[in-house]
Amino acid sequence: VLAIADGATADEVSPINPNNRPTPLAGAVNGVVPKARLINVAANCIAAREAGPSLARIFAMAREINLALGADQCYRPLSQQVDFANEAAQPGNNPACVASVSTTPSGTPVGHSYHGWGKAVDLTDAGRSLTFASPGYAFMKQVAGSLGWNHPAFAEPGGSSCPEPWHWEWVGDGGNLGASPRRGDAVALLPSADDAGYATVNGLGGLDLHGDFVNRGSAASIPLAWVMVGATATPGRGGYWMVGADGGVFSFGDARFFGSTAGFPLVQPVNAIASTRSGHGYWLLAWDGGVFSFGDARFFGSTGGMRLNRPVAGIATTGSGNGYWLVASDGGVFSFGDARFFGSMGGQRIVSPVVGIAPTPSGKGYWMVASDGGVFSFGDARFFGSLASTGPPAQIIGMVATRSGHGYWLELADGEVIGFGDART
Repeated sequence: VLAIADGATADEVSPINPNNRPTPLAGAVNGVVPKARLINVAANCIAAREAGPSLARIFAMAREINLALGADQCYRPLSQQVDFANEAAQPGNNPACVASVSTTPSGTPVGHSYHGWGKAVDLTDAGRSLTFASPGYAFMKQVAGSLGWNHPAFAEPGGSSCPEPWHWEWVGDGGNLGASPRRGDAVALLPSADDAGYATVNGLGGLDLHGDFVNRGSAASIPLAWVMVGATATPGRGGYWMVGADGGVFSFGDARFFGSTAGFPLVQPVNAIASTRSGHGYWLLAWDGGVFSFGDARFFGSTGGMRLNRPVAGIATTGSGNGYWLVASDGGVFSFGDARFFGSMGGQRIVSPVVGIAPTPSGKGYWMVASDGGVFSFGDARFFGSLASTGPPAQIIGMVATRSGHGYWLELADGEVIGFGDART
């Protein structure tokens, strides 16, 4: 069950409005956008860098509840816009069903599709275009607005001669109505060495610094191939790694590069990274529970190839570094190596999917967090509070425990961080 309100605060103007449309990409030409200004989000989906991370979050949320939401197309090159317009102009077709293509006095085509800016997506549900009756459409109506994605007026039922339940547009920058921005791009939290600060990491590898966190560098200026999906600090917190959905790894500070899965065919995208005890290696986790080991990270097993009730949403390592836990979005826990099983939510009814897991310092317990901010404690993990009863303003994407184990931070998709116990914000 997902319950996410669009609700802008009193001093905000919501960008989620049927009359709001995406802004053009400054300095770019519709349908001829430079590769460096686009980013891979999912299969069949390349989007504008600005729009990509929040769309990746939508796909992740769908995956967590076993909804087969996909994309037919996101960015549409000018050549395809021309082809679509020509096809729509054929007898028996409706030209109003595609964006027009005009020409300059010299005959050069000019695209007008919002796909041409990389700020629109045509969605599928189990491989077929969304209908107004499909679960994918209901899901988008429920969650898309909280992440800056809008269903324009023409696409609404009865909104035009060609309503399109599958067509959604990004107005997270406020759109052409100049409304308030709507973020949905946060992917990870990195605490400082003394827990007196932290940085939130966004889906383009940028950092938002708080407290005494020391910036060791970021991927914000790198023309990434894929959206970032996670990050983790080295044991001494003098550096950190970031990881993309393709398993590409980026190292900063005292974090060394030990390899990646970039360029290798994956069954499912990567969604998390965890450091070894020494900091001389790391594990990458994929949605199917596949685990990839690099440096001195040993492989202790995975759920890759197993039939799972729900996808695997997170990984946590034991204090010895000789094992790890995987948690599925239904709260099921899988233990490998010297990781002991202390309990799970598997088989129990939970309101919202589990999105992360964090170990206690002793390795004798762990916490899980659900997307509604509910926190579940097992073993010697103490409960310090949650957001489940208050209803967070945006989706929770994960949690990080303090060094002492006497608190934890919860991070929201809009980058807000809320601390419990001795976790300072």
